[in-house]
Amino acid sequence: MNGLQWPVTKAGVDTKILHTGIFKRGLGKFHFFEFEESQEVVKNSDKFPFILTTSRNLEHYNAGTMTRRSGNEDIVSEDVLLVNPQDATAKGITNSSQVRLFSARGEITLTAQISDKVKQGTLFTTFHFPELMINRVTGDITDKHTKCPEYKVVAVDIARGKLV
Repeated sequence: MNGLQWPVTKAGVDTKILHTGIFKRGLGKFHFFEFEESQEVVKNSDKFPFILTTSRNLEHYNAGTMTRRSGNEDIVSEDVLLVNPQDATAKGITNSSQVRLFSARGEITLTAQISDKVKQGTLFTTFHFPELMINRVTGDITDKHTKCPEYKVVAVDIARGKLV
């Protein structure tokens, strides 16, 4: 048994499809907002030309407090920085080389992984290994509508080598 599918009615019956016939609040409430460039990019892109975005990978969850105690540690044992091949060439970065990732707030060292999974000008890493201290480079700017931190848009630069 897989449990009950939310929402569960007062009678204890689950609902396989959320809305079937009526919407409790009407047809929905949508808002349109014109695109506005992130203040992180506006303030920092001249000095830090790359955009760092962070996310998760399949093998670990958040800071890895549970998944790093499992066999998943043998599958993924570090956060790496995905770098587009053209960007890597321009910066003299090779696969598995150590790179400095730095922003207006700080810098860290991590291993580069050359990948066409990221677009030119975009860098990607996960945040499953807190000892890397990825938040040294992220900022405290929030989206003005959602108030969420902009962890997906961090103006950074990279250089081959370790911290100086």
